[in-house]
Amino acid sequence: MKKKTPDEKPADAAFKSRNPSRRSSSFVILHSAFVISLAGCNLAPKYDPPAVALPSHFKTSGPWRQAKPGDHDSRGNWWRLFGDSRLTALMQRAEANSPTLEVAMHKVDEARALARADRAGLFPFVAWNSSVKRSHGSGTLANTFAGGVTTTRIKSTLDLEYELDFWGKLRNQSAAANSKAESAEADHRSVLLTLQGEIALNYFALRSQDAEIALLKRAIELREKAVDLAKARFKQGDTAQLDVAQAETELATARSEAIGLEKLRAELDHAIALLVGTTPAELSHAPSPLSGTPPSVPTSLPSDLLERRPDIAAAERTMAEQNALIGVARAAVFPSVKIGLSNGGETSYLKKLADAASHVWGLGPDVQWPVFDGGKRLAETDAQRAKYLQAAGSYRETVLKAVRDVEDALSGISILNRQAAAQAQTVAGAQKTVELAEKRYSAGLVAYYEVLDAQRTLLRAEQELTRINGEQFLSTVLLIKALGGGW
Repeated sequence: MKKKTPDEKPADAAFKSRNPSRRSSSFVILHSAFVISLAGCNLAPKYDPPAVALPSHFKTSGPWRQAKPGDHDSRGNWWRLFGDSRLTALMQRAEANSPTLEVAMHKVDEARALARADRAGLFPFVAWNSSVKRSHGSGTLANTFAGGVTTTRIKSTLDLEYELDFWGKLRNQSAAANSKAESAEADHRSVLLTLQGEIALNYFALRSQDAEIALLKRAIELREKAVDLAKARFKQGDTAQLDVAQAETELATARSEAIGLEKLRAELDHAIALLVGTTPAELSHAPSPLSGTPPSVPTSLPSDLLERRPDIAAAERTMAEQNALIGVARAAVFPSVKIGLSNGGETSYLKKLADAASHVWGLGPDVQWPVFDGGKRLAETDAQRAKYLQAAGSYRETVLKAVRDVEDALSGISILNRQAAAQAQTVAGAQKTVELAEKRYSAGLVAYYEVLDAQRTLLRAEQELTRINGEQFLSTVLLIKALGGGW
């Protein structure tokens, strides 16, 4: 048996002999509580997303494959389908500088941080608490021992608190936060896809304007020659002054129309600058008339591409979040049990804080069970169920809207292709009419207004064909957006 030292008090010896067992007992209690909490029940309903089957085929054309989830599938650089290096440069610049995209990225960071914070609730909370307090008591209070004495209290403890997750509240809070973070990530992808789509739409609209401006410039050149010819013939006495006035009027009309198109072009140029995160002064586009045709749509476009749409993924994750929060609301009806453990020292003398005689500790549960709250928690549970049903309805609506977006884009492309072919024949016919009218006018068979009318008809036909060509590019971009990015 160990011999007791002269300065060691019996209480100190007893404490030292009992301390290991107390620590072992505390560890066993906390470990058991942790295991029990993990095995606790979960009051959240089984999550089962509503069945909204994507179509096995689209109305416009086919055949199609049955849909399968694929929100995280790679979309690739879909804009490269158009083979335009300037568009690629704009996309890269926007991804690096867009303030809209930056805001969405920070929202993702926020959601992830909050998810980590909620996940921390699954583990014990440990804090070191220290305080120094000097106080003086009244000396005139009745039945007061040592009244009027000034005392100093120094306390330093390591405190542990752990909530037993019997009802799955903490787990459901963490699951809800994770779903919210995933929804934020899907929103970020949605913002990126929307941003890329808007850049492409404005870019091709800009180039369509360039094509129409180039068309009017060619028309202006032809009308300038027509004015010179009309003046020359008037001087020779071959025609009336009315022909000169008509030619000059047509020339002025074409010039005015070309100037009007420059306003819309400038606005599109400024819009692109905003989308890529710069000022209009730092970004300008040289005229580049749109030509050719957009990339063709595959004849077998699978409907499962719709599952890559980030808005569908975000809606589904929001629904999962609200489902988990039902479990949180239901758990609030049941008792909340927390285990607390405190261990440290308390004394009036700083040098004795580490002495065994200054040691203090505490261990025990804290149970809170709402006995009567006027139906508040049950009402909150019903409200949370209603939120889940709202999210489920939004999810179904998002899926159906996605199908409609694809149908609109597919039908638009199909109709525009047929319209472009018909309009090309119109242009060819109008061109022949102009040639015949010019020959008849040169032969003196008709008045000059017949030539002007034929030229005006040709210009309008060419403008319409240019507009249709631009619409074909825009409809292709809209289809890519509707499918979640490329095919």
